[in-house]
Amino acid sequence: MEVLDEKRFHKTVGGGLLELRGLVGDGLFTAFHGEETWAIAHRILTPAFSPAQIKGMFGDMMDIISQLVLKWERYGDEYAINPAEEYTRLAFDTVALCTMGHRVNSFYSDSIQPFVVSMGDYLLEAQRRLRLPQPIKPFVSTAKWDADREAMNKIVTKGTLTSQTTREGITQTNLSDFRSEEERNQQGRPFGLDVERQRFEDGGMLSFITYELLKNPAAYAKVRNEVDSVLKGEPIRPEHLNKLPYITAVMREGLRLHSTVPIFAVEAIDDTALLNKYFIQKGTHVLLQIASIHRDPAVYGDDAELFKPERMLDGKFEALPPKAWIPFGNGARACIGRAFAWQEATIALATIFQRFDLVMADSSYDLKIKQTLTIKPDEFYIRAIPRANVAPLIIGKHIKENLPMPKPLQPTTNSSKNDAEGKIMVNVLYGSNTGSSEAFAQRIASSAPLKGFTARVSTLDSASGHLSPNSPNIIITASFEGQPADNAGHFVEDLSNLSGSELKGVPYAVFGCGNKEWVLTYQRVPRLIDEIMEKRGAERLLERGEGDAAGSEFFDAFDAWEAKLWTTLGELYNVQPSEEVKVEDNLDIEVLGRGTERATSLRQHNTGLGKVVQNYALTTDSAQEKRHIEIQLPDNMTYSAGDYLAVLPTNPASSVRRVLKHFNLSKETTITINAKGVTTLPTGRPVSLWEVLSGYVELAQPASKKNMETLIEQAGDEIKDELRALVSNYNDSIIKRRISVLDLLSTYPALPITLSTFLTMLPAMRVRQYSISSSPLWNPSHVTLTISVLNLPSLSRPADEPFLGVASNFLADLKPGDLVQVMVRPSPTMFSLPVDVGTPIVLFCAGAGLAPMRGFIQERAMQKAAGRSDVGEILLFFGCRDPEKDYLYSKTDLEQWVKMGVVDVRTAFSRNSEKSEGCRYVQDRILHDAEDVKAMYRKKAKFFTCGGSGLASGVREACVQLLEKDSGSREEAIEEFKRLQKERYATDVFS
Repeated sequence: MEVLDEKRFHKTVGGGLLELRGLVGDGLFTAFHGEETWAIAHRILTPAFSPAQIKGMFGDMMDIISQLVLKWERYGDEYAINPAEEYTRLAFDTVALCTMGHRVNSFYSDSIQPFVVSMGDYLLEAQRRLRLPQPIKPFVSTAKWDADREAMNKIVTKGTLTSQTTREGITQTNLSDFRSEEERNQQGRPFGLDVERQRFEDGGMLSFITYELLKNPAAYAKVRNEVDSVLKGEPIRPEHLNKLPYITAVMREGLRLHSTVPIFAVEAIDDTALLNKYFIQKGTHVLLQIASIHRDPAVYGDDAELFKPERMLDGKFEALPPKAWIPFGNGARACIGRAFAWQEATIALATIFQRFDLVMADSSYDLKIKQTLTIKPDEFYIRAIPRANVAPLIIGKHIKENLPMPKPLQPTTNSSKNDAEGKIMVNVLYGSNTGSSEAFAQRIASSAPLKGFTARVSTLDSASGHLSPNSPNIIITASFEGQPADNAGHFVEDLSNLSGSELKGVPYAVFGCGNKEWVLTYQRVPRLIDEIMEKRGAERLLERGEGDAAGSEFFDAFDAWEAKLWTTLGELYNVQPSEEVKVEDNLDIEVLGRGTERATSLRQHNTGLGKVVQNYALTTDSAQEKRHIEIQLPDNMTYSAGDYLAVLPTNPASSVRRVLKHFNLSKETTITINAKGVTTLPTGRPVSLWEVLSGYVELAQPASKKNMETLIEQAGDEIKDELRALVSNYNDSIIKRRISVLDLLSTYPALPITLSTFLTMLPAMRVRQYSISSSPLWNPSHVTLTISVLNLPSLSRPADEPFLGVASNFLADLKPGDLVQVMVRPSPTMFSLPVDVGTPIVLFCAGAGLAPMRGFIQERAMQKAAGRSDVGEILLFFGCRDPEKDYLYSKTDLEQWVKMGVVDVRTAFSRNSEKSEGCRYVQDRILHDAEDVKAMYRKKAKFFTCGGSGLASGVREACVQLLEKDSGSREEAIEEFKRLQKERYATDVFS
């Protein structure tokens, strides 16, 4: 759209907006191009409507929506409600409370609030005056016009000048708080009218959406189902906002068809030509009809006039051409409060659909438009029927206490000295879902006393707004499909909203954990944090480190970076390594006696105790063991198909016995650990040594180079050379052979390593994530896992001592009735079923990679069994070794779902390929069945891959080959596959 190019056209004010200047002056909507006061207003309101501020307004928004709900409940199901009026009350009360600390209480009166009446009359008069000839206007009475203007200014001035209102101990945000003294004195004009005028439009937005949903029962049902599935009968909470994709699509589609400001004008900056043939003279005004842009068949198809939220789902919205969806305006003059309106509308729709069944008061009603300077439905009435079995809506103090207004991210003035010891404090901050980044953070904290520092460990989110310029801030974080970890999202969001030098002088360093299998998003979040912090004035201590979890040197990369970190910090702060604390005495362990009582400690805050229901083998004895495990979730823990179950395991008993044997200690040994630094071990109380070795440390992880240095330092001369030889060929000698510290102690029993040194060398036990292989439509309180049990010949020990995977063997040994610490973690947004159940899906997997695919298939099987006729096709490509040995679920679930017509299965048997059309691997079967794959591609199917890196790369190459055959160019095929990855191709690659 050439006329939306701000280098060639700028917004112009005319017509009704020109008339509106008599009310709001040169405000956000009405300022002429280049007016200085627009920049002032924009500068004031931008931080006021930042994502962090808006997130903090959640409690107040819920406060107001609860008033609407209670009023509708009192009306009863026979009362005809005017939604345009009610939603306008909602918008007005919400903005007054959230931005000016002023309670209007519109819902406590049947009459419309005077401000709303005055604003409506004023807009109508502005529209009428627009049609009057200019010579006539001076002779038209302005008494009512002037009275309305005075009334509105009085109300807004009262709200604006109230600097703060505290409610139950919570500081209330006020727009005037964001104004500098110079800006307060600039004009003395209340700027709240700009905001109020914009919010006057939001009643129209929600009214149109309500109308379209009532006219489209299928869409209505999907909204209600999504709300019921996500909220589960409880009031909406902030964490729900990003879990309502269909409501988001509904809002986008509603604004596409019914932008409440249907036209705006631009002016040519210089002489120009549109499409290189239509001359536009400088200063010419051009009117843009947003409705025409939003209903362009070339963009939205032949059904562009229809309300179809599915066109905004599953990457379709993101794939729209630039400027194809502009309901909030364009460029610098676009609506500044759109995020505010979006959050409020999401809360309102979710709450209303949770609590009411809506019907039209007149079922024959067809849309009529009422136009002032904005548009909204006219003579549109609904009835709200309270739904049964809905918990009372209580907006209690606890919600507000949990939602304090966030402060801008900026340095604190905390001292860097530890009061007790006078040491420099190192702030170690992590963002972690799987535990690797957290483990690295704990290692830095544990090393701090040895290096002459002290340390504190916390999540990145907890540090948002608290980065100290007086202490080094060490950040360890990862990306998950390009997004921050669950405990780093707020930090990254706040960081991204900085615009100046807010972090000037803050010393920092970043180490990023990632997986190169996710090529497009590898290290995205660590890189983003590093770049923004430097841009905003922070001082980088050393170059960002990178660790590739898919590679063999993941831990060594961190060790090398950590060594540089301590060298840098020591030089910067003139701190020498502590002579008082050595590796061997960092932990002071006192053996108290021999007992059997052990303390149980929950080491992950969000875990609960799940109960094992079933656990059985899926494979024959001659195949690598795969198991099906059913677990009853803890109360109030829910999941969706494709999510993960994180499990906190214990080490195999055989590994623990090896440690006890080496140190000549009994299984019943009880110890007390007193740590001089930060540690994840249980300290200050008697604890069973078996419990510590079993559940607090990783015994099987390959020895790091740092571990090797410690062993060499402690070793006698006759052993040093052998250990150095291992280090010189580290990858082949240690990593590939899976040699742990325990293995080295078993090989070299003469090493004088104490128990305290041994425990200090080991990383903390971390949770393991497994894809859930079931759907909540099967059982919302139970999950199933489909796992591969790692039991391999040891490359460093006798044949009767195999290498055992920690978590998989822990799970394999569980019996029905056993309790296990678990938590549900959401899958990346892309790795979830399309909201539109009719969208076809293609699944590529091998072995236990079938797990999330089974959950997807089961969900659609349940939908089909429930009578749905619009369930999309599923094409499953599954690889294993032999159909008689490890073809998972072939005689049970898959066989049943094939008979139901839910799924079409294409197999690849690597050891028996004559039974799979000669195809040994999944990528072979893809090429063999190329036409079927391409047919699904043309049907806009969504593609999923789950398995190891070999499977992922093989599937990727096969898909590129299919695209190359059609395009004739490998380069074009690669680019097309990249586009596919962004829109409808999701991967879950595991080691």
